[in-house]
Amino acid sequence: MIDKKTEVDIKALKSFLEFWTKFRSIYDETVAKDIISDEDEAKFLEVRDLIKSKYGVLTSGLDFKYAQRSRLTDPVDGVLAINGVRLMSERSLKKLNDDWRDSYVFLNSITERLKNKRKRLEDFNPIAVFFKRLLERKREI
Repeated sequence: MIDKKTEVDIKALKSFLEFWTKFRSIYDETVAKDIISDEDEAKFLEVRDLIKSKYGVLTSGLDFKYAQRSRLTDPVDGVLAINGVRLMSERSLKKLNDDWRDSYVFLNSITERLKNKRKRLEDFNPIAVFFKRLLERKREI
C-alpha cells in the first residue's frame, strides 16, 4: 500500500535537506573570506530568508507533531548578518555550529521515520484490510 502523503513528505524533506546543506556551504564560504562585501551579505540574507520560508512551508505540510519545531530556525535566526559572526564569542559560535548539526540530524531523523512508515505501509495488503473492515462491520450489526 502506498501513502501519497508520506511520499510527498519524504520528497519535501530530502529537498529541504539539500537546500539546508547548500545554505551551510554558502555560510562557511562567506565567513571564511577576509572581507565580507555588502553583496556577500545581501546574498546570504536573501538565502537565509528563503530557507526560513521553505522551512515554514515544510513544517506546515508535515503530519508529525514534534516538540522542537523552533530548533531548526535557531541557526538561521542566530545569524542576523554575516559581519556579526566575526564579532561573536567562541561560545556563541560553538552554539551556532551545534545548532546547525542538531538541526541536520533532526531533519534526517524525521526523514528516517517517514521511510520506516513507508516500509510498514508497503507490507499492508489492501485486500486484506478491506476484508478485515468488512468483517468488523458485520460483527457490529
